[in-house]
Amino acid sequence: MTTFRKALNYPLIKGGLMFLALALLLSFVSMYSVEKSYSSEGTLGIGHHIIGDENFENKYFITNRTLILSSQNASVIVIQKGKINSYILRNQSVNLNPTSQPEISVKSGNVSYSYRVYGVDYPYSLLSLLAFVFMIVGGALSMYGYIRFMEGAVKEARKRRR
Repeated sequence: MTTFRKALNYPLIKGGLMFLALALLLSFVSMYSVEKSYSSEGTLGIGHHIIGDENFENKYFITNRTLILSSQNASVIVIQKGKINSYILRNQSVNLNPTSQPEISVKSGNVSYSYRVYGVDYPYSLLSLLAFVFMIVGGALSMYGYIRFMEGAVKEARKRRR
């Protein structure tokens, strides 16, 4: 009778399992993340302004944005992904969580702002493609090795029966 240990020691199955283990290791490494942040503060006068760093917004996976607007007396329009919100600030501040890089149009007065963006970078994410290839190769090798191993086991059993 063929044992599980003999099957695991068959060269093609062993090679396939090594590829699968390496694929698993590479996939875990590819999930390593590094937190990044960006902040800016300032005062905006009358006009149209785009807040933030477009390079930062496009480079990293953004997890949170916070925009705080404050003024003594101002009229402000905030545009984010086509959504338009209007605010009239009189000795108050507004705390917003924009879904995209905000555009601010100041209609009257001066507005102080504080903008913070938190993102995540995955520097080893390309290893996941290599892990995918290793998974395909490992699975194919293991299946081919299993088939060859079973053919050998069937031949051995037939020889013993005669």
